[in-house]
Amino acid sequence: MNKFNNYLNSSNILFYSMFLIMLILSIISISLSNFMHLWLLMEINTLIFISMMALETKNFKLTFNFFLIQSISSLMLIYLMNLKHSLFNNSEWINFILILSLSMKIGLFPFFYWPPLINKNISWKMIFIMSTTQKFIPLLLIYSYFNNIENKFTNFLFIMLSIFSSLMSIIMCLNENNIKKIMSYSSLNHLSWMIFIMIFDLSMFMIYFIFYFISMMFMCLLLNKLDIKTFQDLSKFQYFNYKEINFYLSLNLLIISALPPFMTFLIKLNSIKILIEGMSLLSSLLLTMISILTLIFYMNMIMKFNIFFLIKSKFYHTYKLNFKFNFFSLILTSFMTLSFFFLMFKFLN
Repeated sequence: MNKFNNYLNSSNILFYSMFLIMLILSIISISLSNFMHLWLLMEINTLIFISMMALETKNFKLTFNFFLIQSISSLMLIYLMNLKHSLFNNSEWINFILILSLSMKIGLFPFFYWPPLINKNISWKMIFIMSTTQKFIPLLLIYSYFNNIENKFTNFLFIMLSIFSSLMSIIMCLNENNIKKIMSYSSLNHLSWMIFIMIFDLSMFMIYFIFYFISMMFMCLLLNKLDIKTFQDLSKFQYFNYKEINFYLSLNLLIISALPPFMTFLIKLNSIKILIEGMSLLSSLLLTMISILTLIFYMNMIMKFNIFFLIKSKFYHTYKLNFKFNFFSLILTSFMTLSFFFLMFKFLN
């Protein structure tokens, strides 16, 4: 038994040590602008993440599938970059395939199927790392690519991929019961917004990423503590201080959903303003509509958390209070919707 406990302790120390190295590499990558240097750091990061996955899940098939996806995308990426530099060729086809390889690397549209399948079978700690730290250097790589190659087709393609990724994240979340997969689609939605924001303002992207990083960290820590995978697992709330947990979960979901007055909302609003100023009215309209639609699955999660809280509450069966709660929810939702349009109108003017 002591040997087993020692093994667990050593595994945890190794796991968090590798995570610390990933964080350090991500911080170092901020100061780099060379495409090849970023690619090298990204591959080291990926190798560490694969080692963490093998240590944490002990599932060879899952680890191998992730390794295969990352290897194919990395080989395509480095081959195409060398081809561009050796031939001095700025062909649209090479740019197109290179963008697809980057999309495959981070699970962007049309390669959005593999991250939920991986996330479904890994721990919440791994989901947090995969949704944040593992995506950071590839995003900087995309930014470096934008700076080195000023191409309207490339910018347009990445904006379209971002829009389609956001749209698919909503569609795939419909009637989904697995919270791990829902958070994976949520990550896809935020990933598309990060790419979109990064195109126009890197510092704004950094602020957005920090807020998302902190919110996801608290969210995944709570869900990991409760060992919740599906909505049926919410019954485990009864063994914890569910009032406090419900508050923190709901607050984090509100921040992630980018509702006013949170900073994530203002960043999205400013991005839409920049897009409108760039005369991309159709793109801004689509992103605004998608942003409102994404509230559906966030509000769905918040409602399910709160419904369970009400069931546990001794006041739940009181009809009068139940009616007041429904009326208050309706007023609050209407107020938030009106606030969104009012603030957007004031901000854009």
